[in-house]
Parts: sequence; C-alpha cells; structure tokens
Amino acid sequence: MENDHDFISDEELAAFLDGNVCNDEFVSVMEALSADGETAQILDIARRIEDEAMARDNTILPMLSLAAANPQNLCSFNCETYILRSLGFDIDHWSLLETAKANSWLRDGGTPLHHVGRLLELKGLQVERIYDAHAGIIEKALNEGKHVIAVVDYDKFRGHEPGTDQTFHAIYITDIYPDEGCDIKYINMATGQQRYVDGAEFLQAWKQSGHYVVIASQDVKGYNPQPINVENISLDAGLEELTEAIAENAHDIWARARMDEGWTYGPVRNDKLKQHPDLVPYAQLPDREKEYDRLMAMNTLRLVRRLGFDIINLEVK
Repeated sequence: MENDHDFISDEELAAFLDGNVCNDEFVSVMEALSADGETAQILDIARRIEDEAMARDNTILPMLSLAAANPQNLCSFNCETYILRSLGFDIDHWSLLETAKANSWLRDGGTPLHHVGRLLELKGLQVERIYDAHAGIIEKALNEGKHVIAVVDYDKFRGHEPGTDQTFHAIYITDIYPDEGCDIKYINMATGQQRYVDGAEFLQAWKQSGHYVVIASQDVKGYNPQPINVENISLDAGLEELTEAIAENAHDIWARARMDEGWTYGPVRNDKLKQHPDLVPYAQLPDREKEYDRLMAMNTLRLVRRLGFDIINLEVK
C-alpha cells in the first residue's frame, strides 16, 4: 500500500505554496517532497517564479502614489510649511493651500510623491528628489543644515500590521543615528513635538516608498543630481528597437527647436553666428552623439518600467 506521506494533492501543494498549512501539514509535505523528486522540482520552479515576481515588484517606484496619512491628507503640505516658517518666510497658510490645490500638487487624496517639495521650490528653495537613497544621504544633508522630508509607509512606521490599502506618510526628519540602527527623530506636525522612532521600523517603512527622500536647501550652489537608478531594468527586444526611433525623433525635436531660434549648420559651434555642427539628419551624426541620444531613449523606457508602467504595441495582433 502506498504511503500517504509520499503523495501530495494539488490542493495541498497550492496551500503549501501560499503558506496556508499548519505545522503537521508542513512536516507532511516536506517528507513527501524528499521522496518525490518531480514534485520537489515543481516546487523549486514555483518558488523561483515567485521570487522573480517579487523582485520585479520591488523595483517599482510609487511615484504617483499619494502621501496622505492625516485627517486632511496634509502631511506633505505641513512639512513644507514648517520648513518655510523655520526659514523665516512670512506665509499665508490658506493662500499657500489654494496654490497647492490649483497646481494639483495637493489633491483630494493627498500629495503625489513626485510633487513633495513643490511649495519649497515656489519660494526659491533648491529641492532634490532622491529615490534609492540611504541613511548616509540623510545624515549628510542634516549635517549640512539642509531640510529632509522622507516618505514612509504609515502602518509600518507606527509598528502596525499593514492594511489592505497602503498609505504613505511624509515626515520631517531632524536627526538620524546610523550607528544606532538608524533610529530617527522627527517632528510630529500635529503637536510640534519631536519623536523618536526605532531604526528597524523606520527602514522597513521607508523601503516601501523606494527609499524616497526630498532634500531642501537655500544653497542653490549645492545641486547634486541623482537620477533614478534603472541599470537593472531590462527591456525586451522590441523595446530596444524602439529606442532607435525615439533617439532619432529626439534629435529632430532638438534640431527643429534650434532652427526655429535661427540656428543653422556650421562645421564648428559658433554661438555668435548661431551655427552648430549637429544640425544634420540623425544618420549623419557622429557615433558619440547617436550614442548619447540612444542612451537617453533607453533610460527613459527603463524609467517607465521602473515606475510600474508597460508599453504595449497595439499593432501586434
């Protein structure tokens, strides 16, 4: 008679993969897997697929998500007005609020992550938006007297179990302690008091936004561009071919704009005469210029993927 422990039904295997088994069932499945190489191979493949899917999910940046973790969805707005007041700006709360709404920087559901800091820019501050940041970037900014807003998952930040709908929260950080597990100190905008948060909870909550941080300063000379990292985002063959068309079109857009400003072709660049050697068809550009346009096109497509979008060819049946 066949040992029951050597057989796994499809239902049992599915439950095991989903983690919906008790301890006895887990032991039973593991015993069966040790005796059934084919089932073990299926399980290994399923786990690899799941890991790859999770890796893809983790690369997506929630740029269009909303920071909205207080009753009026004003967490980002409050952080920015706090910074402006601390710098001595005489601001009208309601006028600034209407400005934010009129420009869609603040919406009914909150502030889109890529609009955090727009009010600071409006008042002339230099704002850097950085994804894939790390504690060292926050520490350096604070040491330089800059202002730091980090975006975190609200539930994880408060040490709660995540809800069904993820809610992001903008916080104004005043101190970070990398040598102490990245504990942080931040301002509670409701009370104006500083609070400490355990580093492990902060890092887990911060990870959900793609380690997104907004750094603001009145020092306009300290610009340090840090574009979104797309090196690990792959493109299929069809999209790689698309980059050439995008690169050529980008060159044509640039050339058309220069010509409309009165520029013409010249063997060397001459700003006084408005002559430029690259005012030629894309095919006649030097390879180094083509490669620049191709790189810009390819990185744009990779960025689209990193932001969670996809490109579909509607002509393919």
